[in-house]
Amino acid sequence: MRSDNVTGSTSFVGSASGIYFVRTVRAALAKNLNNGNEVVSDMVPGEDDQVHPDSPPNSLWNRDEVSFGIADQSQDTSSITFDNLVRWSESYFDIWHPILPFLHAPSILELFEKVASHGLSHLNSIEIIIVRSALSTSVADRKQLPPDCGNLVPSAFIFNSIEEAVSCLSPILLQPSTISSIQAAVGIQVFLLSMLRLNTASRFSGLIIQIAFHLGLHRCPTRYKQFSKSEADMRRRVFWSIYSLERFLAQSLGLPLSLKDDDIDVCHPQDEVHLEDDEHVTLFLLPEFLARNSQIKGLILELRHKNVNLRVTDPDEVAHIDSEISRWWNDVQDFIEPISMDDGDLPGSEIKTTVPLRPFHRLLLIVQKHEAVILLNRPVITSGSSFAIAAAMQKCIGASKAIISSVFQHMQESIRHEGSRDGRIQCPLFWPGFTWCVWMSGLIILYAASDGCYSVPVAEREANRCIRILENISLRGGFWPGACAAAIRDLQQALQKKVKTDVSGARGESLSRRYEPPRPLNGLNQARAQLPRQNGHIPPPPNPSFQRTSRGYSQPRDHHPPNTANSAQESSLDLSTNRTSNSRTHPASPSQNALPFNYAWPGVDGGLLEVDNQFNGFDDIFQLIDVPFHLNEHNSQTAW
Repeated sequence: MRSDNVTGSTSFVGSASGIYFVRTVRAALAKNLNNGNEVVSDMVPGEDDQVHPDSPPNSLWNRDEVSFGIADQSQDTSSITFDNLVRWSESYFDIWHPILPFLHAPSILELFEKVASHGLSHLNSIEIIIVRSALSTSVADRKQLPPDCGNLVPSAFIFNSIEEAVSCLSPILLQPSTISSIQAAVGIQVFLLSMLRLNTASRFSGLIIQIAFHLGLHRCPTRYKQFSKSEADMRRRVFWSIYSLERFLAQSLGLPLSLKDDDIDVCHPQDEVHLEDDEHVTLFLLPEFLARNSQIKGLILELRHKNVNLRVTDPDEVAHIDSEISRWWNDVQDFIEPISMDDGDLPGSEIKTTVPLRPFHRLLLIVQKHEAVILLNRPVITSGSSFAIAAAMQKCIGASKAIISSVFQHMQESIRHEGSRDGRIQCPLFWPGFTWCVWMSGLIILYAASDGCYSVPVAEREANRCIRILENISLRGGFWPGACAAAIRDLQQALQKKVKTDVSGARGESLSRRYEPPRPLNGLNQARAQLPRQNGHIPPPPNPSFQRTSRGYSQPRDHHPPNTANSAQESSLDLSTNRTSNSRTHPASPSQNALPFNYAWPGVDGGLLEVDNQFNGFDDIFQLIDVPFHLNEHNSQTAW
C-alpha cells in the first residue's frame, strides 16, 4: 500500500507481482547500490498510473509510422483499399489473434470490405472500435518489425493516444451488452496491454468481466440448445481470451482474482464434456494451452498470495500445482516439437493437421512454463533457511536461466538470420509478460549470486543478456523495458562492488588474524608423552579437510564419520552440550582414533600450539574454522 503525497490518493500492488522480492534484492545489495534508479524499487512493470499521472495526451506515433494527413474519419478515404487494410492488420492476425481469438476473422474482413467501399463512417460505433483496436495494435507491433515501405495507416484509423482509446468506452457502456460490445472492449484492452499500460487495462478488465457475466459467457454454451455450433465456439473463444487476460493482469499487478474457477463451467475446446457425440474442436490449440496455464497461475495465486490469515502452506497442494505444471508442459511439448506435428508411423486417420507454430508463439509457451515455476517457488526463497528453501532457490535459478537463455537465443538467431542491424526482427518479443519475466529472472540470478548460491561471473553474464533483451523490447516504446534494464544494470554493478568488498575484507581479516610465533608451552613434554605412538613416532594430527562453501564450511564428500555405536565418545573433542557454560569433560581413556584434549597443532614455524589454551572463551570449536591455519608438513605450508 502506497500513498501519493501529491494527489492524496493511495495505490496498491500485491505480492504476486514480485514487489517484495524486488525490495529484498535491493536490501541485499543496498550498501553497494547507487540511488540513481529508485522508480523500479517500489513499482513493477506496467504500473502506468505511477509513471504517467495526469500526463497530457501525447501522440503515441511518429510521422514515419502513421500518416497524419487524414485527421478526421469523416474525410475522404477513397484511397484506402482492402489490400491496404489487410496489410496494416497483418501483424495483429499473425501475432495476437492465434493466442487471443476473441474476434471472428471473416467478420473483420467483411468490415474491411465495407470500409474500402464506403469509408470508415459507414460503420457503427462498436465496429469502428474493433477496427481501430486491431489496426492500433498492429502499428504498435511495427515498432519492433523491420521497416515497411508501403503506405502508412491514416491516423483516423487508429488510437493516437491512450486517452483516446479509453474515451471509446462510452459507446460500450451506453449500449446493451452484446458479443460485439465485449469484443470491442477486449480489443481496446489488448491494445493497452501491448503498450504495457497494465493499470488502465486492469480497469477495463472489471467492465469486461461484468459484461461477460451479463451475457452468461461463464457458462458452457454447449449446454444450451439456443446456440448454434458456430455461436457456441465464438462464445467459448471470447471467454477464454478474457480469462487469460484477467489472470495475466492479476499476477502482474498482484490483484485478487475476479474470475473464480468455482463459478466457471466453460469447457476447453479439447475437453468438451457436454457434447452428445464425439465431435471435438481441433483448432485453436494455442489459446487452450494459454488458458490452461492461466488456470495454473490462478492456483498459485490462491496458494501463495491469499490473506495472511487464510494462507495455507500445504505440501500436498504445492505438489498438486507442481504436477499440473508438469502435466501441462508434457502436453505442450507434444505440440511445439516439430517431430510431433508429422509422424509417419501414425495411421492417416489419426494425424491431425494443424497450423504451423510461429517461433514467437513457441517461445511464449516455453516462457510460460518457467514463469509458473518461478511464481510457485519465488515466495519461498526469502522466507528463512532450510533444505526446502534451498531447493526452491535452485528451481528459481533453473527457471530463470531457461527464460533468459530461450529469449536471448530467439532474439539472437532472428537477428543473425535476418541480418538486422537495429534489432528489429520478423518474430518480435511482443508479449507484455516478457518484460516481467526477463526482469524477474535477472533479479533472481543476481540475488542468488549475492547470497552465494550461484556463480558471480555467470550471473553477470546472464544479467548482461537480460539488459540486451530489455533494450530490444524497448523498441516498442514505453517506459518500463528501459527502466528495468537500468535497474538490472545498477544491481549488477552493486554485486560487483559487493564481491570486491568481500574479497578485500577477507584478505584484510586473514592478515589481521594470523598467529604470532608461539611461545614455549608449559608441560609440552608431558603433552607429547601422552600421545599414542605408532612405530615409535607421534602420529600427525588428523586433517579436518573442511571445505569452504557459499554458506560456511562443510566436510568433503569423501569424508566418512567413524561407524561406531557411540560416536560422541570417539569425537576429537568432547565439549559439553550446555552452551551457557564453558566447562568441558575430558575422556578418561581416549581411544586410538580420538584426539586428546590437550593435543598441540603444528604452528607456522613448525612449533606446536596447545589446543587446551586456544579454545578458552569459545563454546564451540567450529567458531574457529574461519581462522586461517597454516600447516607445516613435509617442509611445505598447506592452508586448510
